[in-house]
Amino acid sequence: GMDRQPTHEGVEQAASVLDGADEQLLRWITDSGVAAVAADNYAVEAYPARHRDGCCAALPLHEHCLFKLGVHLGELWWLTPLAEHLRAAGRNRFLLTAPPLRLPGAVASPVTPVATT
Repeated sequence: GMDRQPTHEGVEQAASVLDGADEQLLRWITDSGVAAVAADNYAVEAYPARHRDGCCAALPLHEHCLFKLGVHLGELWWLTPLAEHLRAAGRNRFLLTAPPLRLPGAVASPVTPVATT
């Protein structure tokens, strides 16, 4: 481990990210009807994205979710307390509200999330 002293290289190797060039993943996101994808690490999607024929987007998962589907992406979420609560309660579903800052036209805004179980 990193013994509570994270390094850039260590985080690069430890963080799990999604492959935005994976057609099956993009299809699953579309078919599942999810409203948001959140990760407890610094990136939802691997960057730079793996090259695929016919794709010119630098971040194809971002393009697919944000621009094509309107699916929100969240990064650096602290999910451990929620996971522990859900496990203790024998639940796996919850209502999430996460309003962004009220800044017209802004992107990548911090949110104030609340999970209701």
